[in-house]
Amino acid sequence: MTSSQHPGTGILSAMYGAVRALQLYPLENEVVKRGLVEVKEQADALIEHDGGLSIWVAGNYMFVNDLQVKLDLHDYASLSAFREVLRSHGVGRMEASPKSSAEDWQAFLTLIAADPEPGQPPLEALQAELQKNGVSRISVGPPSAMFEGSDAQQSAEAARHTYTRSVKVARDMMEGLVLGKAIGARRAERAVLAVVDQVLQEPATMLGMLTLRDFDDHSYVHSVNVAILSVALGDYLGFNREQLFELGFAALFHDIGKVLIPPAVLNKMGWLNDEEWRLVSQHPDFGLLMMFSVEGSEDLPYRAMLAVYEHHMKPDLSGYPRVIRRRRQGLFARIIALTEAYDAAISNYSKQFLPCSPDEAIRQLREAETGAYDAVITRAFVNMMGIFPVATLVILDTGEMGVVVAPNPNPKSLSRPLVRIIANSDGERVGDGPIRDLTERDPETNQYRRSIARSTDPERYGISVADHVA
Repeated sequence: MTSSQHPGTGILSAMYGAVRALQLYPLENEVVKRGLVEVKEQADALIEHDGGLSIWVAGNYMFVNDLQVKLDLHDYASLSAFREVLRSHGVGRMEASPKSSAEDWQAFLTLIAADPEPGQPPLEALQAELQKNGVSRISVGPPSAMFEGSDAQQSAEAARHTYTRSVKVARDMMEGLVLGKAIGARRAERAVLAVVDQVLQEPATMLGMLTLRDFDDHSYVHSVNVAILSVALGDYLGFNREQLFELGFAALFHDIGKVLIPPAVLNKMGWLNDEEWRLVSQHPDFGLLMMFSVEGSEDLPYRAMLAVYEHHMKPDLSGYPRVIRRRRQGLFARIIALTEAYDAAISNYSKQFLPCSPDEAIRQLREAETGAYDAVITRAFVNMMGIFPVATLVILDTGEMGVVVAPNPNPKSLSRPLVRIIANSDGERVGDGPIRDLTERDPETNQYRRSIARSTDPERYGISVADHVA
C-alpha cells in the first residue's frame, strides 16, 4: 500500500455499485453478478492486506480498517449515498471475517439494498435476517454513541478515535517486539495515514488531543503526540502527503529502541547514573536495528528509518549516536527532535522533570542554547503553535477563563491567539462559550478588548481542555 492511496474507497464504491444494481435488477442480471464479484475481490484484497475488514460510519465520517476515507468530488455522491443506505438500516459498523464467502456478501448486500420494514427497529431486523440466512461471517452493529452530535463534536470524536487507535497500534507493536512476535508494518501504516488525514482536516482538534490524560503508559502516548506534532509541522512547512506519511511513521516509532532498555531504567525518578545513561543513549542504535526486524521492512521509507537513528544527534552533531565522519542531521530527525522536546516538556513522559505549561515549553525552545535545535525549524514551529499553543488554559485580564483553540494567523500577533471562553468574569462555567480573537480592539479607546494575563494548570480546575478545542 502506498501512502497516497485510500484503499477503503474501492470497497465502499463497489458495495454501493452492487446495492444500486440489486435495487434495479434481479440477481440473475449480469450487472448484478459483476457487481457482486467486484465486492468480493475488493473485500478479499483488503482482508489479505490488513487481516480483516471493518467499516465504521461516524457522523459524516467513514472509516475502513481504522483509516478515514476522505470523500472527494469524484466519489462524494456515491459514497455519501452508501453511507445513507447503511444509516437507513441503523448500521454504524460492519465487520467481515477472512472466511466471508461470496454467498455471505450476496445475502448481506441484498438485504441492505431493500428498504427497511416499517414498524420495527431496522438494525434488529437486519441482524435477524442475516441470522435467518445463515450469514455469521458478516456482522453489523449500531453507531457508536461517541460519534453522535454536532459537526464539532463529530470532529472531536473522530480525532479522539484516531488518537486512541494510534496509541493502541504503538503499544501492540512495541510490546510485540519485546515478546519476539512477528510484527507487520501494515497496521502502523494505517495508523499513520489516519493521523495524517486527521491533521490535514482538523489540525487544531488533533493538537488538542495532546492534552489527553486517559492512558496509563506515557511512552506510547508520547510517540503518538510526537507523530501528530511532526505531521502538523511538516504540513506547515509544505510537505506533500507522501512526505507527511514518511515523517509520521518515523515520529511514531522514533523511540522504538527503548523497548530493549530495562523499565527500571526508563522509569527511574531522578537522574541516571553513567551506566544507565549509556544504556539509554543506545536506543537510536537499537531502534534502527529493530526497524529492520519488522515484517515488510524492505517497504519502509528509508528516510523514516534514518530519522529513528538520527533524532538525538543535534544539528551541530554534539548529541548521540556519535558520528565518525561529518554529516548533516536529516530534516525528519531535526523535526522530530524539536517536537519530541516539546511534548516531553508538557507531558508526564520524562521522569526527570515536572511537566510545564505549553507556553512555558515554547519559551524554553525559543531560548534553547544554539545548536540544540534547528533554528529555522524552531521558528516555524513557534509560528505554527503560537506563543500560547492550542489547548493552553488561560486567564484573561477581564477575569474570564478560556482555552486557546487556534494561533493567530498573523505571525506578528503570536501572543494573541483565538480563545474559547469557558468561564465568565465571575468564575461561572459557560460550557463552550464564544471564540474571541484577542487582536480585537475597542473602537473608542483603541485598546485591546482582552489580553492573556497568564496561563494556568487545567488539572487544578478539573478541566479537560481537549473537550473545548473543536
